[in-house]
Amino acid sequence: MSEQQAPRSVAAIVALVLGVIALISSWVPIINNLSFVFALVGVVFAVVGLVGTLRGKKSGRGLAIASTVVNVVAVAIVLATQSAYSAAIDEAASGTVQTSDETSVAAPAAGETTSAESADKYSIDGEELTGDAYSCKISGVYTNKAGKDLNYVQVSYNLFDADGNQIGTALANTNNLADGGTWKFEAFGSAAVDEVASYKIGDVTGF
Repeated sequence: MSEQQAPRSVAAIVALVLGVIALISSWVPIINNLSFVFALVGVVFAVVGLVGTLRGKKSGRGLAIASTVVNVVAVAIVLATQSAYSAAIDEAASGTVQTSDETSVAAPAAGETTSAESADKYSIDGEELTGDAYSCKISGVYTNKAGKDLNYVQVSYNLFDADGNQIGTALANTNNLADGGTWKFEAFGSAAVDEVASYKIGDVTGF
């Protein structure tokens, strides 16, 4: 009678699933905060699975190794992308917008999407607020006038209630926008659309 094969490591399977989810979403700003958590938990499960397979209690050593690698790579990508996005947001918060020639100019005042900088480097048209009881969305069309392809573009809006209190922000971003290209953006916010009485553009970043 042949020796019964050890059961496959469930921890390794769970780790691989978490790793794949974390890897796919690791490029998405804000969401990749959750990706980081998934990846860390995935590493823990991967180590448990790997130890079990090394001791011969479970099968699937290759799966455990693969899940470890996937989760570690996901952690690395999240850290790298968050660093890049944080740098872009910090620059925007300082009141500047980086242009294609690596110079910094004053960011447009809130609500002014047709300023001199806008005319030179970008334009935003067709802004529209929609949403439901759980979220809101500001859509529009961004045109790249920077004279150069942009690797990353971000648009954010400040949301206000009827009393003028800021109740949140709406954010949209994209990558690889060609010179002269248009981007139909959708900036999402967590405030209910009925609570938003007005909105103003917060910052526009492109590099």
